[in-house]
Amino acid sequence: MKQTYAAWLLAGMAMLGSTMAHSGDFADDELGLLLGGTWVDKELVGSKDGNVNPLIGLRYGHRLGSSLNFFGDVVGGPNNGDVPGIDDTGIVTARGGLEWLFAKGDHYDWFLSGGLGAMYVYVNDNNDFFEPMLSVGLGQVWEMGANDSIRWEVRADHAYGDGDLPGNELTNFQLLVGYSWGLGAPADSDGDGVPNRKDQCPNTPQGAKVDAKGCPLDSDGDGVFDGLDKCPTVYAKTPDGCPLPVVVAPTPEPAPAPAPAPAAAPLMTLGDVNFAFNKATLTPAADEKIDKAVAHIKQMDGEKYELKGYTDSTGSDAYNLKLSQKRADAVRNEMIKRGVPADRITATGYGEANPVGDNATKAGRAQNRRVELFGR
Repeated sequence: MKQTYAAWLLAGMAMLGSTMAHSGDFADDELGLLLGGTWVDKELVGSKDGNVNPLIGLRYGHRLGSSLNFFGDVVGGPNNGDVPGIDDTGIVTARGGLEWLFAKGDHYDWFLSGGLGAMYVYVNDNNDFFEPMLSVGLGQVWEMGANDSIRWEVRADHAYGDGDLPGNELTNFQLLVGYSWGLGAPADSDGDGVPNRKDQCPNTPQGAKVDAKGCPLDSDGDGVFDGLDKCPTVYAKTPDGCPLPVVVAPTPEPAPAPAPAPAAAPLMTLGDVNFAFNKATLTPAADEKIDKAVAHIKQMDGEKYELKGYTDSTGSDAYNLKLSQKRADAVRNEMIKRGVPADRITATGYGEANPVGDNATKAGRAQNRRVELFGR
């Protein structure tokens, strides 16, 4: 009867695993402890073949590929029986074989096992014996922690041989659970120092700094990760995270340097927008100036314009660059609200460049906090 129950159990669990996909991440080598119970063939225990007898054992596993493991294990324990002349027995099995990972989940795998080994049966002082053994099983293994795993397995051990065996063969069934410790460092596919099982951003670029979850850090928010950003405190959307340098052509010699061309004058300067110190908020005084700029742009059908934002010299270059961009964006957004098509006007921050007033005075600094309108 127990053979029938075990067969149905094996078939049912195999059907449960057949729909799984993907694969858990397990150590290449592991050493584990096994605990469980066994149902022993009635030739050894008689009418007590339905009783569960305790088992304990050790296991070693080695990964051979994405879907195949090698294993070796030894399990054993005492058995309570009532066969005349035999009484209680003890069985120890040693086997080696392969596990086929036939269905895989994100954090666990289903496997079928098959192996060969030997069964040692202790009957009494004069009748213990060894016999060759064939073993098959079905089980599941789950990730645990950064590099360990837990498992369970239903197994059938069939011993066959000479006249030492009652009826020349025995079949025992086992249910085992175990804990395995991964040997060696846990897998870290992207090399960021966070094991795969705990890495929530598994494809981090090489060299990027990450947090405890394995996700890249970006201190200045420019889209270039820390560790790859050569200017980690400067907001600059460039491949290396640094502002593009201004390239100045060398002056030809010996000819005298030509007089610099006069800079293009702005079409309109929103100087009396009067941004407050350290702010990008438009004041009510800006309405009239912005209305005039909007009216001008609407009259010039199809032409495109640029808003250039500036700050005074207070603060760092990097901070002023961000602040000037915010001020130019604030004016652009207000113009769009008043009917200027978004594709006809751009906004660029230039920080404290091109001052029009003396930054050493309060009045001069106020003049420098401005937005200018240029044609493109």
